[in-house]
Amino acid sequence: MRPIDAMLSRAQGFTRFHMPGHKGRLGAIPSELDMTELWNTDDLYAPTSGIRRAEELLAQSAGAGASMLLSGGATSGIHASILSALFPGDRLLLSRDAHHSAFSGCVLAGVEPEAVHPAADFLSAIEKSAARAVLVTYPDYYGNCPDLGAIARAAHSRGMKVLVDAAHGAHFHWWDRPLSAVRLGADFSVESAHKTLGCLTGGAWLHLKNPQDAPRAREMLRLSFSSSPSFLILRSLDNARAWMDANGTEALKRLLSLCAAFRRDIASISGLRMRAGGDPTRLTLDVSGLGLTGWEAYAQLRDRGLALEMADLHRVVAISTVFDREEDFSHLVDGLRALQGGEGTQKAFPPAPVGIREMPLREAALSPSRTVPLERATGKIAARAVGAYPPGWPAILPGERFTGEVVAFLAQMRAMGATLFGLEGDAVSIVEKGEIDHAV
Repeated sequence: MRPIDAMLSRAQGFTRFHMPGHKGRLGAIPSELDMTELWNTDDLYAPTSGIRRAEELLAQSAGAGASMLLSGGATSGIHASILSALFPGDRLLLSRDAHHSAFSGCVLAGVEPEAVHPAADFLSAIEKSAARAVLVTYPDYYGNCPDLGAIARAAHSRGMKVLVDAAHGAHFHWWDRPLSAVRLGADFSVESAHKTLGCLTGGAWLHLKNPQDAPRAREMLRLSFSSSPSFLILRSLDNARAWMDANGTEALKRLLSLCAAFRRDIASISGLRMRAGGDPTRLTLDVSGLGLTGWEAYAQLRDRGLALEMADLHRVVAISTVFDREEDFSHLVDGLRALQGGEGTQKAFPPAPVGIREMPLREAALSPSRTVPLERATGKIAARAVGAYPPGWPAILPGERFTGEVVAFLAQMRAMGATLFGLEGDAVSIVEKGEIDHAV
């Protein structure tokens, strides 16, 4: 039996509006190029030949002081950035809706996250913070782009490093709207090239403003990630950069034209609304006016041969890239026109409470733990981040105490159809020591 072959075969035949950005149109992968570190190849963590030259060309394209190829996805770059820019005991200011790799990076580095509510004024938080660095998501999953230039200026004025999770913005280097995180002042910027470009899954880039940060960053990558990087992924990263250097500007103009035509086409669909974001290629569609949840619309589109990236209570999200064709957009428009409205939904996300900090993040995450059913977690200290997707950010982090409000929120979101992350079945992981055995 070959269950993964069978699984991937079943996944074929859909019009893809999800990552990876190549949309299955890279062609066959030559296995003879699947190599390892030899005298006639190179070492990813101490490059001297082909990899070194590829990274130099990437830095030129991005306008970075130094750039690095990553075969372990953006997570490896986020971890390396945190491990490079901060030291044990430091604090990292970030939004609570940051990717989970930011929090796991804090665990690895012994850094305490100073996590602010996503609705909070991040510039004000910078002014009040004593953190060594800030981490910003730019753009987010929905294509929204915060004012990174203002954030970088404010952080730098207080001596803070600026780390950017630009996983969804690898294509920003080949246009001027919006600008890339590198050009807006990021000290460390991480991009998942595989999300929006012609690169194999797992391919990512780490850009550094100051080339003097490169030796430590490379050592942190060597410390925490595989000593057997995929040369096929590295090759695809270099090919993606070279293709975009040669064709990216015109290809993005064509994509923007297709996206503009798509917006005009769906403007006539009553009840459907496009959500504007900073990235015009990220298609975020609010279907609540059709009486549908995003999950219901996602399922209907799937039944019509369309595979979108994600859905939440009100929205579906389609990732468009330079590999999409006019007929792909036509298929999506037809699928959206065919959506069958529901009885109407007035549901809204309940306010997301957060846990109460009782222990340092790293101590809790690495402490002995056990599981308890979610409904019995009130008063316990979390050993693992738990949240609802959507909205996708942790209601509780390791070291925080489950309150009754947090438990009720998670249960309500699950009942609404959201996916909970951080659970083992219906149970949550709690720290064995220091339990608080009373309801809160």
